[in-house]
Amino acid sequence: MTVLVLDGHSRAAVESLQSLGRAGYEVDVASETPDCLAFHSRYAARKLRQPAQDSTDSFLAWLRQQEQKRGYELIVPATEASLLGLRQLEEQEPLRRKAVLPANESIDIALDKEKTWALARQLGVPVPASRLLTSLAEIGQVDRYPVVLKPVRSKLIIDGQLRTLSVAVVRNELQRQEQLRTWLPVTQVMQQQYVSGQGVGAEFLFNRGHKVWHFVHQRIHEYPLSGGASSYRRAIPPPAALLADAEKLLTALHWHGVAMVEFKMDAAGQYWLMEINPRLWGSLAVSIDAGVDFPLGLLQVARGEHTLPQPDYKMRYTRDIRTDLEWLKANLRADPQDPLLHTRSRSFSLLELLRPLTGQESWDHFDWRDLGVTASALRLAVTDQLRPVFRKVKNWNTQRRLLAHHRALLRRLPAAGPLHKIVFLCYGNICRSPLAAALAEKQLSATQIQSAGFHDATGRRSPEKILRIATSFGIDLSNHRSTRCSIEHLRDAGLVIAMDRENLARLKREFPECISRTTLLGLFADPPIPEIADPYLADEPATEAICHQVRSSVRGLANWLSSLQRVDCLDKDPASPPQPALKPGTKGN
Repeated sequence: MTVLVLDGHSRAAVESLQSLGRAGYEVDVASETPDCLAFHSRYAARKLRQPAQDSTDSFLAWLRQQEQKRGYELIVPATEASLLGLRQLEEQEPLRRKAVLPANESIDIALDKEKTWALARQLGVPVPASRLLTSLAEIGQVDRYPVVLKPVRSKLIIDGQLRTLSVAVVRNELQRQEQLRTWLPVTQVMQQQYVSGQGVGAEFLFNRGHKVWHFVHQRIHEYPLSGGASSYRRAIPPPAALLADAEKLLTALHWHGVAMVEFKMDAAGQYWLMEINPRLWGSLAVSIDAGVDFPLGLLQVARGEHTLPQPDYKMRYTRDIRTDLEWLKANLRADPQDPLLHTRSRSFSLLELLRPLTGQESWDHFDWRDLGVTASALRLAVTDQLRPVFRKVKNWNTQRRLLAHHRALLRRLPAAGPLHKIVFLCYGNICRSPLAAALAEKQLSATQIQSAGFHDATGRRSPEKILRIATSFGIDLSNHRSTRCSIEHLRDAGLVIAMDRENLARLKREFPECISRTTLLGLFADPPIPEIADPYLADEPATEAICHQVRSSVRGLANWLSSLQRVDCLDKDPASPPQPALKPGTKGN
C-alpha cells in the first residue's frame, strides 16, 4: 500500500511519515520547499516537489498526475493550505475520498471562527463572549482590556499571496483600533473576551459522523509566550465534560477524518472553546508516542477497514526541541508578572529538561530507526541558536559595504553638478516613500522630488495611521496615490533613495543601471540607520517610531545638500572665509 503525505515542511507531515513508515507502508512525501526535514527520512519512498498553493488548479493537476502514477490508498493534507486545495474537489471524487475529508459545509464551519462559535453556542458548549466586527464604522468602544481579536479565517489571499493572520491579544484602545484598521479591509474580525489559562486539545478520529478514537493533551509551553503552538505538552486523562462537548461539536458536523478541538481551561477548571483545527495538528507526536496513532487510523478509515477500539493511552510528555529552545530563552527574558504571557518558573523549566532521563519524555521526530531526521532536527536546533551570531556578523558586513557605497556616492555627486531631481523608493509607495518625499519637498524647494514603489497595484491611498502621523508633521498625504516605479522615474534622477535592502535588491534586478546613484535614506540620519522598516503591518507605536526615522533622515539629507550649497558659494567668492562642510548625517544649526 502506498501513501502520499503532503506539506513535508510541517511537523504533522514528519510525524505522519514516520508513523506510516514504521508500520511498513510505502510513503511518498511532498513539499513546496526543495529541502525539508521529511526529505531526510529513511521512510520517504519518493521525495516530490509540491506546487505552491497560490494556484489551486496547478496543485490539483499535479496531485492527479501523482495519483495516476502511484494509486495512493491515503493522501494526508498536513496543513490548511493543502486542505483548502483538496476542498475544491467534488465531494464524491475518488481523489478527495482518499484524503478522508468531511463535507465542504463542515470544513467551512470549522475554518470560520465565527461560525464555529455560533454552532458551539447553539449546542451549549462554553464559549467566550464575542462580537463580530465587519467594518470600521461599527467597532465601538471596549469597557475592559485585554480583548482578543480573531480574523474569522486564518488563511487569506492578500495581494495575490496566501497570508496567515494570527490571533492578536490587545491591551488598550490604541492597539485595538490599529489592528482593526489593518484587518477589517480584508476580513471580518471576532472581538472576544480574553480567557486566561492553559490550552487543552481534544483530538479525534471520526468515520462518517461517528467517533472512532479520542486523545487529550495539555499545553505546557506555548511559543510565542503571548499564546501560540505548543513546544512542550503532555497527555492527560480526558476531562469528561470537555470531551463530551468536543465530540458533540464534531458529531453535529457529521465529521469524517481527523480534527482537534481547542479549549482554554482557566484556574477554576472551567473550559472555553477556542477553535476547531480540521486537520492533523502540530503536536501530533504526543498522541502517537502515547499510543493513539492517528495517521494509522486515517489509513484504516480510508481503506474501509475495521479500526481498532479506543486505545488506553499512556501519560507522556513530548517536546519540539527546536521551538522549545526559543521558548526557554523567551521565558528567561520575560516579565513573570505579566498576566498576558504564558511564563513558567525559570528554575523548574530548566529542571524539566532532565525529564527524558525518567523515560516519560520524548522529542518530536526523534527516532533511532530514522537517524536522518534525528540528526537533521538536532542540526537545525543548533543552527537556530548560532544564527543570531551569524546574522550579526553578516549584518555588520553588509552595513559596512552600504556605508562605504553611500560615502563614495556622496563624494561623487558634487562633481556631477546641481542635484535637480531626487526619487524616493519603497515597496508599496503608500507609507515611507511618500512621507519622505513630502518632507523633502518642504525642505528642498529647489529640487524636483518624486516617490514610487515596486507594488504592481497603483492608485492606492496611504493608510490612516500614516495620514495621521504625517498630519502631526505638518504634511498632508490625503491626495497621494501610489505609483509603480519605472525607468521614466529614474532616468534623469541625480539621486535615488531607497528605504531598505529589499528595495535595493528589487532596484538592482529591475534597473541595474541606476544602482550606482542609489543609497539608503537612513544613512543620512544621525546616527545612521541601516534600514527603515516597512510600517504597513506594524502597530501604532512602531509606525510612529519609523515615521520619526524618516523625518530625521530627510533632515540629514537636507543638511547635507545645504552644506554642498554653502561650499559652492564659497568656491565662487574667494574673499569669504572657508567654512567646514557638514558630514553626511550631522545636524545643521
